[in-house]
Amino acid sequence: MLHWNEKRILAIDLRSRSFGFVAFEGPTRLLDWGVKSFRQGVNEPTIPASEKLAALMDDSSPSTIVLRKRDSDTKKRAEMRNALAREAAKRRISIRFLSRRVVKNAFPEFNRNKYAIAAALAKQLPELASRLPDKRKIWKSEDYRMSIFDAAALGVAYFRSGPDSRKI
Repeated sequence: MLHWNEKRILAIDLRSRSFGFVAFEGPTRLLDWGVKSFRQGVNEPTIPASEKLAALMDDSSPSTIVLRKRDSDTKKRAEMRNALAREAAKRRISIRFLSRRVVKNAFPEFNRNKYAIAAALAKQLPELASRLPDKRKIWKSEDYRMSIFDAAALGVAYFRSGPDSRKI
């Protein structure tokens, strides 16, 4: 049996039109990362979100999926979370939710904003450094690649919070 910090986890940042993910094997080894989108309307992809989530679970074979605990969800995000829960249940994969506070507490020196946490992650996990977007100007929308760093922050916070504090 693997030690708790050598577990394979899949951290996912759900958004209304996409999701960012990072697959970890232990706290410092990244297996895969990226962003999958599923727009609506004319540009709608042929593969629905539930199938993309299922394929991701099959590819990474995690023992746990880590999501951010939200106070409220949009309809699309709630549908995606429910689809993810159904696919995880089929594969007997546990799901853990971490609050925003737990994630920020995992980066005590860098929890000023999302970009500071992302920059700290780029230093800690050099594989992600090339994906780090420029610092956002207040009049610009957030770069889609930040979803990767939000997912990575969830994964790192999961491992830093210890084996007992993750049972929610």
